[in-house]
Amino acid sequence: MTKKIKHINYALVESVRPPMYKATKYWGKKPHNIWRQFIEAYSDVNDIVLDPFSGSSVAAFEAVKSNRKAIAFDLNPITCFTIESICSDFNESKFKATFNKIEKEMSLDSVYKEHFITNYNGNEATIFNYKWEDGKIARVSLKTGKESFSILPDKNIINITESQNKISIPFWFPTDKFPVNPSITHKFIKDIGGDSFENLWTRRNLYILSKIFSIITNESDNNVKIQLLSGFIQTLHLCSKMVVPRNPKSNRDFSGSWGRADYMIRRRSMEQNPFVVFRRSCLEKQGIVSALKDFKKKFPNGIKIYDAKKNKKINRKADINYGAIDIADLADYIPENSIDFIITDPPYAGLVYYMDLSLIWLVWLKKVDIKYEPDLRPEITIKKGSVERPEYRRRMENAFKNIHRVLKDEGYLVVTFHHKKIEEWNDFVRSVKYSGFKFDKITHQYNKRSGESNVSNPYGTSGADFYIRCVKHRDVDFSDDQSGLEHFIKQKAIDIIAERNQPTPLTILTSGLIPELLQAGFFQPDEYKKEIEKILIENCGEGKVFKSWKNEKNKAGEFWWFNNPNDYINFPDLPLDRRVEDLIISILRKNVSVKFDDIIGQLFKTFPNGLTPDPRSIVDTISKYAYKSSEKWKIKDETLQSITQHTRIIEVIIKIGNKAKHKTFVGRREQPELASNGKILSTFADYLALKNIKDIKREALNRVEMIDALWIDEELKIKCVFEVENSTDFTSAIQRASNLGNEVPKIMVIPDKREMELLRIKDPYFLYGFENQNWCYLTYSDLSKASGYSKVDLNELIRISRKVNE
Repeated sequence: MTKKIKHINYALVESVRPPMYKATKYWGKKPHNIWRQFIEAYSDVNDIVLDPFSGSSVAAFEAVKSNRKAIAFDLNPITCFTIESICSDFNESKFKATFNKIEKEMSLDSVYKEHFITNYNGNEATIFNYKWEDGKIARVSLKTGKESFSILPDKNIINITESQNKISIPFWFPTDKFPVNPSITHKFIKDIGGDSFENLWTRRNLYILSKIFSIITNESDNNVKIQLLSGFIQTLHLCSKMVVPRNPKSNRDFSGSWGRADYMIRRRSMEQNPFVVFRRSCLEKQGIVSALKDFKKKFPNGIKIYDAKKNKKINRKADINYGAIDIADLADYIPENSIDFIITDPPYAGLVYYMDLSLIWLVWLKKVDIKYEPDLRPEITIKKGSVERPEYRRRMENAFKNIHRVLKDEGYLVVTFHHKKIEEWNDFVRSVKYSGFKFDKITHQYNKRSGESNVSNPYGTSGADFYIRCVKHRDVDFSDDQSGLEHFIKQKAIDIIAERNQPTPLTILTSGLIPELLQAGFFQPDEYKKEIEKILIENCGEGKVFKSWKNEKNKAGEFWWFNNPNDYINFPDLPLDRRVEDLIISILRKNVSVKFDDIIGQLFKTFPNGLTPDPRSIVDTISKYAYKSSEKWKIKDETLQSITQHTRIIEVIIKIGNKAKHKTFVGRREQPELASNGKILSTFADYLALKNIKDIKREALNRVEMIDALWIDEELKIKCVFEVENSTDFTSAIQRASNLGNEVPKIMVIPDKREMELLRIKDPYFLYGFENQNWCYLTYSDLSKASGYSKVDLNELIRISRKVNE
């Protein structure tokens, strides 16, 4: 790589997934636009990009889109099928002609008509699904033309269902035994009705699926065949006994999902009409036709693909080299120091059993081509009784050694990590250490799409990915000294909380600590979370660094804060929440209308890792200052009015200061605001910077310059601080002005309507600061009266001001 790298050191915003990535199911699909940004940042045009755990092949397609060459290897043959089907030559008329042939044959099929066509209110109706509860049909969803109904099963439906096991199936279907897998329990085998794959479907669904499969495999046009097969395999899991109906509250009687990534039968299940699902998988919005059209639009000249495993070599002229290749065999295909950039999402200790789950498709596909026969033996995973942790570690370490070997010396590796049991970090760190990589940068990336476990606990580590950038051939001290670790965690926790400048939930604190630990080269303990909590608790309590209390707001863990904030926050800045609000207001004011993702993107870039605000809370903040219109946000009139009033009050303060024979200063943020007579606020002030003002420590200068207004005497000393709190949190004024000595008078100016709000504050931190840092307050009415005095000085303002505890 020859270009100058512009590093990605902050979270990026995930965009809407295009059709070509929606048509195929795969677990943990990565955000295509984010991966493309990494590819473009860390490689040049015509460079080679490798993903050795390619999965759904997002990296490969995004690399080619960016005019790079891609190598997409994965032990799972479903990756090969995905690439081959998406890259096949698409003729829509041929595809639909064959689909119509299948549709006609199914409409005439006696089994299909008996089990999925019925009469309802004198009209022919198609049964879309049967809902089961505790082994019995509870509801039936059907459609007559455009009308939809959810009905109780009648005696005829019950009798037909009970007779389905007598259906004779003249077509081929898979009879493979289930693999040995922790999620395939004796209970599952009992509930499903047997120990082979055919039992995943009811007898009538198996009949219909096998007939559709038979018609497809007899298709002479190989392109049409593989495209129809793509629609077919996306039908298989959605017609199995493992499908769960949507929650009744969602009012989606015609929709179900596989749900969790496992083999499990629930008490409530949904038996969907296989042909209806097949039609959706082929023709509807998220079907294969939409995917192929999208592919053709993005790659009008197609993509040259090359099966490296079949040909036992790499073709450097191909756009994508692919194959069901074990990463242990990487050296057989890729020369040393030949890859420009590697981006990948490795499997982590059986978090998802990709291969075993893919068997629901592969047991059918291998009938079409033996190359889709999977080899589960070398999979990098943990399976109790089969692959234990020591062997998993050995395989993972070997994988990273092979990655290190093929990557160019100046190349970068980006790895994602998302396991909620962060014990797995240990094995990951060991693998990196022993292979010779160094952690160069870790960013915390929130996900728009999360699995079910993350929905139940959106603040868990698995609700987001860590993007870990690694480099070769740089010295690194991987320290696992316990005393050093304890000191490091304590100090970094202090730094993170101080920089956030507000009580911080444990989960967010932990998410900020992990990148720091890795970048510093620390080996994490076996139970990293317990170790972090242990070290924090050892430093928590009266007379110690921290205090903590229960978090009543969300599931992000207890709040952590300092017993004595002034000991650790020498030059207080705005708390993170306020900084986020200020940036949001700034973005809204600069744009007539702005997309949510654009706001998120700017926030992620400005506040990385431990400072990254949770996207779930940002909507609430935006809603305070803007309204939504046509999928964009526009600033509210009352927000603009509030800003105008804030500016007007500062102008009054400056004019009173001039009348009192003082020099004046206006805060940096307020200086460009439009004041009276079309002038900007800075034109009314004597000073626009404070570098020559006495008694301000250099480190605090930037923060003091954020104060709304100052009066300054002839000796260049600050005589009084003014903070105007028109609508914002009162505490932020206390924090900003605490950069100045207690001998300096400080006046908070507030709207009359907020006076009772101010007097009701019970926060001990605020009350202590107000009392001990020489604060008092004036209302807008008080200030207005003072501005009318013929003579006014600081003593008079202080005389008419009030304390909060009076």
